Amino acid sequence: MYGFGLKVNGQITRDAGIKKRVAMTQVIGRSELASADFIAGLAGREGAPTVVWVVDPALVAPGAGDGPLSDLAATLSQGGIASVVAATAFPREPKIPQVDALAAEIRAVANPVVVAVGGGSTMDGAKLAAAVAIAQDETLGYALCAQDFKGAPIPTICVPTTSGTGSEASRTSIASTKEGAKMWFWGEELKTTAACLWPELTETVPQRFKAMCGFDAFAHAHESATGNGRSPEGVAFAAAAIAHLCDHLPAYVRGESGEAARLTQWGSFQAGEALNLGGTTIGHSIGHALGSVLPVPHGQAVAVVTDATITLTRDGAPEAYVDLERALDRGPLDHVWAKLVRDCGTGLQFDGSGSNGAELTAAACAEENKAMRDNTPMTFSESKWADICESIMQTYGKA
Repeated sequence: MYGFGLKVNGQITRDAGIKKRVAMTQVIGRSELASADFIAGLAGREGAPTVVWVVDPALVAPGAGDGPLSDLAATLSQGGIASVVAATAFPREPKIPQVDALAAEIRAVANPVVVAVGGGSTMDGAKLAAAVAIAQDETLGYALCAQDFKGAPIPTICVPTTSGTGSEASRTSIASTKEGAKMWFWGEELKTTAACLWPELTETVPQRFKAMCGFDAFAHAHESATGNGRSPEGVAFAAAAIAHLCDHLPAYVRGESGEAARLTQWGSFQAGEALNLGGTTIGHSIGHALGSVLPVPHGQAVAVVTDATITLTRDGAPEAYVDLERALDRGPLDHVWAKLVRDCGTGLQFDGSGSNGAELTAAACAEENKAMRDNTPMTFSESKWADICESIMQTYGKA
């Protein structure tokens, strides 16, 4: 689960199921994505499948002009695979009504295979819609594990164009209510059928956004390996992810040639796999809250909270960090984090004038963030949560 636990008798509870081995997402390359035989092999129904493309609005969608996606669709067409481009897109983090709209589009296709091309917003929205589309329910009914998904989802391939969210590997999605509250969705049905790692698609992302996405991946690895739901398998994925990020994210941010883009993307994928095994903690609890009270992008919000709390949690719960730091073998994790931020040369400040510490505290302590609070390896009083949130606004919200 995104935070911690499973639904038992209608309640969210901590459960050993979070630690069970989850099959790693199948990783493919561009050649498989362009293979009509491969796509046909994923289809869940009789007859030729149709690819439903869900494409970030910043990209050239198939049929909208020259570009790699149009080339892919043409190749698939030659092999007998039709394509349609979804009218629903996710230029920002998904809203639940948008997911409902996309689910309706998917239901209207006879034998769909969903291909989501974009950042975390596009992938989260598309794979959630693919899971919702198999029934006539509205998306909101699945939030916070209120009910189980109704069966096998529509086959989905995620093609990340950023390296950070790990949505191509994780069994979680995030979508917001119309009022702006971020809701998490969890289930095996949200683990995408395949992930196409195509690092060239990530190289044109702006430098600052590259850094913030990488910091989000670090947070996934850090939190999953130090929270109450940590496991040896999750620690192994997390240590590999952090090592890749430390060694390659700065060069990727600077736009240096070589393996930086590929290995940063691989680190993000591994962090997504770690997330499946351990969930998130304080960084995402307050990070989600920050993104709900202010227009702070998710990666930046999580980076801010990581920067503000990683020493606090390491000093307060050192036993939670032992296995990860031993596997990583690079010293105290808060020092590793600080060096990575310095090496990327990117500030974390945001404009906090539109909110305050009290609003941030209320959002961080809302029900939708409880699972992540409970997974944090330290227990804080309400007044301590308030102090942390106020400090974040005062320290980082002065851009």
